[in-house]
Amino acid sequence: MKSKKLRITVCSLVVVAVIVGIAACAPKANTTVVGNPTPNVKEASVTPTPDKFGVVKATQWADAYPHEYESYLANATNTPPSADYNGGSYCAEGYASKTEDVTSSLPEGYKYVDAGKMDYLETNPEIKILGKGYGYAKYYTEPASHVYSLWTVAHNGRVADGSKTKAACITCKSPQYSGLVDMEGEDVHKLAFNDVIGQLDENISCASCHGNTPMADGKVYLEVDRAEWVRAMGADAGNTINGEVCGQCHCDYSMAPGTSIPTSPYDNGRADMVPEKALKWYDDHDFTDWTYASTGAKMLAIRHAEYEFVYGGDNVILHQGSHMQNLGYDCNDCHMATTKASDGTVYASHEWISPLDNKELIDRDCSTCHKDIVAEVKAWQNEIDPATTKLGERCAKYIQNLESKVATEQAGDNGDKVLKLDEAFANQNGIDAMKLARLQWLQRASCYYWNLAAAENSEGAHNPTYFRYCLDKGNECLDEADELLGLSSVIS
Repeated sequence: MKSKKLRITVCSLVVVAVIVGIAACAPKANTTVVGNPTPNVKEASVTPTPDKFGVVKATQWADAYPHEYESYLANATNTPPSADYNGGSYCAEGYASKTEDVTSSLPEGYKYVDAGKMDYLETNPEIKILGKGYGYAKYYTEPASHVYSLWTVAHNGRVADGSKTKAACITCKSPQYSGLVDMEGEDVHKLAFNDVIGQLDENISCASCHGNTPMADGKVYLEVDRAEWVRAMGADAGNTINGEVCGQCHCDYSMAPGTSIPTSPYDNGRADMVPEKALKWYDDHDFTDWTYASTGAKMLAIRHAEYEFVYGGDNVILHQGSHMQNLGYDCNDCHMATTKASDGTVYASHEWISPLDNKELIDRDCSTCHKDIVAEVKAWQNEIDPATTKLGERCAKYIQNLESKVATEQAGDNGDKVLKLDEAFANQNGIDAMKLARLQWLQRASCYYWNLAAAENSEGAHNPTYFRYCLDKGNECLDEADELLGLSSVIS
């Protein structure tokens, strides 16, 4: 899926960072410093008063960290689509009339405008088939900046009016939600979306990644809030703290059956972050995001697995960690590059953009090893993005082929005719229960591999080897499915 802007809206992800096979890259000299390199120690020594959720808001740190705060506000230029995007009004209860940001420290009176975001349901119509029966077939747009996180999730077509959606969808949208979970326990995740969203007024901000209290030397430390992410990291928890802070939200996860707790499919950290291992974990733990009505396949909705693509992997093809990560580079090195203010202060920029949009970074750092990093990344994306689309189209064709053998038109909830699984019809076509189960799993698996690649925001740049591996595994599943079904899903 091509995006108009290669603007990764997150605390960090290494777009140039996963340059596999480029031996010229030199190891990073020092990987131990975190936080603000030269904080205003006098001002930072006083911790502002937290709100009722235990959160110190971004505005409260503005005087102590003026350059970080100013760069944080610069994220406001990456605006979301308008509330009535794609002809529908996608707003949770209580949000329909809001057109100005009222949830964070953005400039007063800032207006939400339609920034011309790409609608992937128009550019990639196969998604409507791949996600039929689930939210991402209803709404799938190019992302906006994280400073709009609460507004965006409340105007999300997947959430609809917010009456049926669980509060777990807010997990990574506000540090106040993490505070609420800390205070009231993980049952918060099962609450109705509408019962929680209106309580919150701080988007992704300082407290999403940092602790509230500066250390004695004035530096702010990094903090992983999500308990399930700590569990998933296993023995690796705390070993790659810069990346883990980003990874707690920029990872794959699904909502646990019964509890709705956002859960990543790992028990032993980075070694488990291999696609087929994660899929087996989901299978073994009976995770299902939705059941595909016409085929009966138990489907998974895969979230943005940037951490896994940069830091994960442990087999003969996917060495543990990307090339650049193994040299000591973390997400922040590329997406939060240090810069010098006019007063001479050296600080970490908190404008979360693609490093390809940072000419200073390219000239100062990237060019020491890369003749033309922009062209290199573009070449990977020009190869991998179309291949990802092609796999998605093939998955969609397979679903249609399977429907032709196992589904019949039946009465829907509204009295209309819809395709539904018909096991008697499947038997007539030589598909018994055992064969049907395998065909259903192959739908689940092939779509999993497609979605893992399609939902990773770098379009191939973070780790070309990992992307190719996912696409190859998806096509392997479809090759088996085609042979079992006796119909080809190959797109000419």
